[in-house]
Amino acid sequence: MSAVTPARIGLLVDYLDEHGGYDDNILDALRLVFDEYAEQGIFERPVEFVVRAVQGLPNGSFRAVRDAFHELLDQDVLVIFGPWVSENGVALRRYVEDAAEVACITMGASETMLGEWVFGLPAGSMEEEPIIMATVAALDGCRTVGIAFEDSLIGTEYLRTTRAACADVGLRITGEVPIPQVESDKRAAIAALAVDKPDGILHVGFGLGIPGMNDALSEIGWMPSRYTTTAFEFAATSEWWRHQLAGWIGLDQYDERNQTGKEFLDRFEARYGRRPEYFWPLYCYDVGRIMAIALADARPLSGPGVKGALEKIKMLPAASGAPGTRLWFGKFIRHGWMGSEFLVARRVLPDGSRSVLHGTIEGLIESPQLP
Repeated sequence: MSAVTPARIGLLVDYLDEHGGYDDNILDALRLVFDEYAEQGIFERPVEFVVRAVQGLPNGSFRAVRDAFHELLDQDVLVIFGPWVSENGVALRRYVEDAAEVACITMGASETMLGEWVFGLPAGSMEEEPIIMATVAALDGCRTVGIAFEDSLIGTEYLRTTRAACADVGLRITGEVPIPQVESDKRAAIAALAVDKPDGILHVGFGLGIPGMNDALSEIGWMPSRYTTTAFEFAATSEWWRHQLAGWIGLDQYDERNQTGKEFLDRFEARYGRRPEYFWPLYCYDVGRIMAIALADARPLSGPGVKGALEKIKMLPAASGAPGTRLWFGKFIRHGWMGSEFLVARRVLPDGSRSVLHGTIEGLIESPQLP
């Protein structure tokens, strides 16, 4: 008998950490998904992950992302997970659509990157996150806010929708200041926001503009309530990031109440001997199941076949978000999350030690874990 060619799955990693790598739990979570589906007889063909990891925008270049996409096509992948960053996804969209060969599932937040071949499973979006963030700030008692927006494609998209979200919940904006999308001195920007002493600060952007904001606030002796987008998920990546986000409230996809996520972490721990209780492994469980189901249901097993199978996924319980979140795509549906609480608000404790659940768009959450 001739050997069976593996089904190749592409990973287009477009954001690398300070060591030039990416989270080890990503591939481990994806491998566990496909092993479980093989054990259940859902998808019997062997699977091979083809990874292209490059430094795209904001720290690197878009060209690296574009080249990585074409390299994955040359490797005969059937579906691509990535890119992750909106600025790369917006620029890559036309190349994906022109190729019309494989579907990309992106976690990027900009809806302008969605298309016939680009499916979104975003860690929030520029349209949704400001609504949740402003609602939580209002629930916390804020009546006035200053906005620090990263001076970038992402930041300006967020700024537009944040203005509307604040108006909808009755938050008065006292000032708006641009900040660089990379680490820089934030003292002038913070001083400008401090003139009117708003109840809170809303940061919008990718997140690399946050470092230094706490230090600048401490320097002038002003520490209002502070809110951010899913940039908050950087808090899960290192102690350094938790220090930068100490005291901040932001949007996240990890909710310890989610039973689907808890059961996956139980199995992950049994296999690997560690329990990574944060958003990435759960997100990868969700995107991994979407890809596995699409590969299993594709007729034929080709790029277009996988795209058609993705469009048939309905009501899949998600490990991400609050209990009740589900996954759903369709012929003209490219945003995969269902449910108003696919994003929750978490808070990093003042000492930077960990984050705790704070609330959702439906209200604040009373919990013994909140000090």
